[in-house]
Amino acid sequence: MRYSLTSRIRGTLIGGLLGQSLATTEDEEPFYCTGAVEGMLMVIGKGGFDLDEWNKFASLTCNSQLPTELMLLNSISVALPIALFFHENHLKLRQNLLLITKNHNTLLRDAVFTVCYLVAQSLNEKINPDTLVSEITSFIGKTTSGLPRKLQQVNNLIANNLGYSELQNCLDKENNISNITASAFYCFVNTKEDFRLTCLQAVKNQHNSKVCGAIAGAISGSHNSMAGIPITWHLGLDEAKLAQWGLTSFSQMVKLADA
Repeated sequence: MRYSLTSRIRGTLIGGLLGQSLATTEDEEPFYCTGAVEGMLMVIGKGGFDLDEWNKFASLTCNSQLPTELMLLNSISVALPIALFFHENHLKLRQNLLLITKNHNTLLRDAVFTVCYLVAQSLNEKINPDTLVSEITSFIGKTTSGLPRKLQQVNNLIANNLGYSELQNCLDKENNISNITASAFYCFVNTKEDFRLTCLQAVKNQHNSKVCGAIAGAISGSHNSMAGIPITWHLGLDEAKLAQWGLTSFSQMVKLADA
């Protein structure tokens, strides 16, 4: 393996946090998505996935009154521990994701499946741009959301070396979940070996830039690991920024990844 699994898990958490922080201005109210850390603590404590405990945990972390784009970020944050824990077993990963997204609408569920699959494949070091969309489509299964078709359109842009302006023409006019997921997918696949470029592109000219940044950052962090994140970026994470993802310190994240 090019990077250790521990380093990739660290990269997932810090990558998501950095991607979100890049698009959050100093005078903006921070959005706290603590589900990833709380979920990891629960999975570690139980030694695996416990649906009853998860339902109690999810009821406290998921807020159905959130705007659509923040609901997406919160849902992915809550699902990340499942992707991390079951990354080697796609069958169990899919089964457990179905359980925790049973109350989601179809599009939100498919977005969670897409991001978790990308994280899992990155942890396995099995990202293949030539087959990635067909793999995601198979992992999602039968659906009416149209997200797999949108991902294929975006992948065609990448294959034809078309830029960010062409991506904007490909996106839906109103669907935030579809737009954010497709944009994060584009930013990662188009610059998958460069965490910095992926995040900067994700937060550029995006109406929901902190959500797109967080998703693209988490995926890219899992692929490039902590070793691929600029040192000056993660050294610049203060307590206030760490708190947005439920972290009390950088050392806490290291201990969680090790566990």
